[in-house]
Amino acid sequence: MENKATHTLKSLFQDPKHLTGIMQDPGKKSLEFYKGLSVKEQQYIIFAAAAGLIAYGVYIGVKDK
Repeated sequence: MENKATHTLKSLFQDPKHLTGIMQDPGKKSLEFYKGLSVKEQQYIIFAAAAGLIAYGVYIGVKDK
């Protein structure tokens, strides 16, 4: 299975039409953009999401004490 990148994370910030498209229809457009990224960039997004969830869990754990 080969993933040919049609988008990059850099293009998300350089071309605001991608960002506005994602904001208008987040369910469909964000998944299309994600699938258009290279595998390496998809891994970066997954890692950042996981790190964010861990940080949020730590924050909630500290807040409850």
